[in-house]
Amino acid sequence: MRMTRRLAIVIAVVCGLLAALLTYFYLSKLQPQVVPGEAAKNIQLVTPLRDITAGTIIRSEMLGTMETPADEVPVDTVRLASQVVGQAGLVDLPAGQPISSAQVQSPTQLSYRVPEGMRAVTVAIDPVVGVAGFLEPGDRVDVIATFEIGEVMVTRTVLQNIKLLALGTTATAAKPKRPPAEGEEAEVEAAREEQPNATLAVDPEQAQKLILSDMRGKLRLALRPKFEEQYIALGATDTAEVIGEGFEKAMAAQEQPKPEAAPQPGATLTREPRGPAVEVIRGTERKTVIIGGSQTSSSARGGQ
Repeated sequence: MRMTRRLAIVIAVVCGLLAALLTYFYLSKLQPQVVPGEAAKNIQLVTPLRDITAGTIIRSEMLGTMETPADEVPVDTVRLASQVVGQAGLVDLPAGQPISSAQVQSPTQLSYRVPEGMRAVTVAIDPVVGVAGFLEPGDRVDVIATFEIGEVMVTRTVLQNIKLLALGTTATAAKPKRPPAEGEEAEVEAAREEQPNATLAVDPEQAQKLILSDMRGKLRLALRPKFEEQYIALGATDTAEVIGEGFEKAMAAQEQPKPEAAPQPGATLTREPRGPAVEVIRGTERKTVIIGGSQTSSSARGGQ
């Protein structure tokens, strides 16, 4: 049977329609099955109410929400405020834009915990505080310094209601057990001493007072009750105020000059000799003459 031109065209059209139909069915299987009404469902996402600059600790009052279709939400988008509150932004977070979990991180650096306008200052504290272990970061403390002025000890509360950021210790260099002899190496103690320190949040003016007190005195921290922020006017306390009047009299007696020895009977003391002295005896009279000076004393010798 000889194929005519018309028959060939019909067969080609049928094959084309069959190929198109098979392609349609194949592509339809690749598309996800959509439940009726799901495409219209919206979910709430967390967004900043205003621009948040990088490094800022995110607080709950900075955040709001927005609704977005579920099929347009990226996988790492934050949906709950609790996921970002207390976190620090790694980049600037624009207002009204969804927040990604990759844009925030936990503020592990100390600089994130320093309140705005404050400074973190680390000072050495008395070892008793380090041993007791009753202080914790976040507590409020008063800073008390003791100064040694001559023979007098003076204690004063230099700062009040200061936030404690951190506690730590610093290993001091090992000390020699005894001074080394010539040509001998120093024998040092095996253990290093641990010096407790505290990091406090203070304003720039308080930072100056704190550093000066640390350089010139010994510091202790007094723990305040929770939520107590009252300032108390206090004066300095010195040794005399603690010990009493007996200490003042003892100190005054130490400062008085010692009395000079009384001259011997029959001798007149003018001034202490400043050069070689020669004793001259003439009859019953005895004189002491200073070479290059003047006569200092004289006395009469009794007869036999």
